[in-house]
Amino acid sequence: MTVIAINVLLDPDPATVARALATNARLRENYPDGFPLDANHVPHITLLQRFVRREDLADVADAVATVLRTEQPAQWTSHATGYYDLAYKDLGVVGIVIEPTPNLRRLQQKIIDAVAPFAVEQGTGEAFAPRADGGAINQSTVDYVNNFVGPCSGINYYPHLTVGIGKRDLIEALKAEPFEAFLSQPVSVSLYQVGEHGVAQTKLYDLSKTADPLASWREGAAKQAILAYVTKVTTAGSADFLPLAERIAVFDNDGCLWPEQPLPFQVAFAIDELKRRIVTEPQLASEPMVQAALSGDFAKLLEGEHFDGLMQIMALTHAGMTTEEFRDAVQAWLTSAQHPRFNKAYDELTYQPMQELLRLLRANGFKTFIVSGGGADFMRVWVERVYGIPPEQVIGSTARTKFELRDSGPVLTKTLDYLFVNDKEGKPVGIHQLIGRRPTFCCGNSDGDLAMLQYTTINNPWPSFGLIIHHTDSEREYAYDSFTKSTGKLVEALQEAPSRGWVVVDMKQDWKAIFQAG
Repeated sequence: MTVIAINVLLDPDPATVARALATNARLRENYPDGFPLDANHVPHITLLQRFVRREDLADVADAVATVLRTEQPAQWTSHATGYYDLAYKDLGVVGIVIEPTPNLRRLQQKIIDAVAPFAVEQGTGEAFAPRADGGAINQSTVDYVNNFVGPCSGINYYPHLTVGIGKRDLIEALKAEPFEAFLSQPVSVSLYQVGEHGVAQTKLYDLSKTADPLASWREGAAKQAILAYVTKVTTAGSADFLPLAERIAVFDNDGCLWPEQPLPFQVAFAIDELKRRIVTEPQLASEPMVQAALSGDFAKLLEGEHFDGLMQIMALTHAGMTTEEFRDAVQAWLTSAQHPRFNKAYDELTYQPMQELLRLLRANGFKTFIVSGGGADFMRVWVERVYGIPPEQVIGSTARTKFELRDSGPVLTKTLDYLFVNDKEGKPVGIHQLIGRRPTFCCGNSDGDLAMLQYTTINNPWPSFGLIIHHTDSEREYAYDSFTKSTGKLVEALQEAPSRGWVVVDMKQDWKAIFQAG
């Protein structure tokens, strides 16, 4: 087994590199035997140093690249705040202190976890890139890598950019000088073999090239608009910078995050529930909408401003159940039911490009919410597992729930009373009542999302973004807008998009993949 010492690092922006080079030049004048910052001593900010098996290098790179699909350090900034030094004999190793932001510490921990399966606990000097003079690697350099995780990670992680070695007199003078703090921003992430003094000596992988956060999106106007918006609102010092509290992103669900054809998935659940319950509750068959559902007359169910028949079916099949009974029924259905066209479980049919968008936004501090006409209780059963969105960040259609104290303990029972349909103009109302802030990012796919898009983007005091998913791919999914056999009619929002500056995603043209492979 051959072992190699690696450094997973951030490549800093040109302005930060220029500051580092200027300080390195002063140190080299003071102590000519110190190292230059050059191709063999690359300016960098270390995230992790570890010993790994050389034969596992490709797997290590893939593991880190996977982390970078959800974490986007090239969109983060940190303050450089001053100089530090570490005593080295009668000299000192000098570096620039980088602010240890929560983003950087979270990223470091994820990379530590990703590399852990390939790590070798103890390495030797033979694992390092060779010294130019052919000498042995100092034991202090070996020990630093051996002991990196723990002493240099978590709350002990203090990112820095090492700039050189100098004598004590210059080091003290540097530290005494006023230091004008500046913003530093990584431009990429790389994997290097470590050299003497922990320098980044031999580049092994450019990990950023494999870390496209929207890998399932084709290059084009929609993808670039999303990335440009996220970058400008998360760049500290930018005129468009969004405080964390204002990073609220709202998404419709049906037709936006997963399909709504040939029927919204909750309707498929409700019809299956009808078929199950009508055996023991034959009185349900007298309901006109039940008859329409069982006969496949879906046009009847979709009549009315808020698909009134559909809502009645969902209420009938859900009412009278405790919330726990309803949860169990939904979970059982998701385990057994399959989509009639794709022959996969319904919760395996989320749109891969939208999953990437959700992760990108969360990696940049956005809080993601679902604001859907679907039932809130139905979605809350599975949204955290499927989308990474906690149930408290779901706003959906609801009816009154009744509290009872039974012998077995407290229960909540679903009823037919006070049905609130979270659709069209109801969506901004629900957002106001349950979030209390205007969103700054909104994504929908139908006229039912028009009011939510308007509420997000018109006269918003903060920079905002509107996104519409247009179903144009009949081969890989479905194609519809003005005419649909299910929900998802898209006419008014599509017409209004150009004047509002909303970005319209053409599924056929803009998405490389619709669903996750496998």
